[in-house]
Amino acid sequence: MNSLSALHAIRQGILICDRSSRILYFNQAYEDYIGVSLAEAKGRKITEYREGAMAPRVLRTGQPVEGILRQEQGQEYFASVYPIYEGEQVNGSISIVTSLDQSRSQADQLTGTLEERVREFERREIEHMMAVYGVDVAAKKRIAAELGISLATLYNKLGGKG
Repeated sequence: MNSLSALHAIRQGILICDRSSRILYFNQAYEDYIGVSLAEAKGRKITEYREGAMAPRVLRTGQPVEGILRQEQGQEYFASVYPIYEGEQVNGSISIVTSLDQSRSQADQLTGTLEERVREFERREIEHMMAVYGVDVAAKKRIAAELGISLATLYNKLGGKG
């Protein structure tokens, strides 16, 4: 599996531009979002398709733009745009776009009481940290310390898994 096939699997729209704001790649979700195929758009400036695109600004300043709510061409979406550095130089940008419809759909999928949803969130966060730090006892102690909880509480939040 290569990195582009991994990006293609993501449900959010992913757009990668070069240092001149020309489109290098976007995934199927982004294609669905702008209604143009990658074959047609590759090499063209993103501003031809998204007049208010943030990529040119991010490329110019080298500063990311995160979690902004945008409305363009009748679509509402959240966008984050990050510079891609090679050494000290900004050499491109990557944009992550989530339509408001996607966001609402994810919110609609929330089930259970607030307490159950918080418990599930905590479990996922701990499992994410375990993926980073490891699953041995020393790693779990470190995770518990970083979260400001006891090791026993960590095990309880994992629901006995561990």
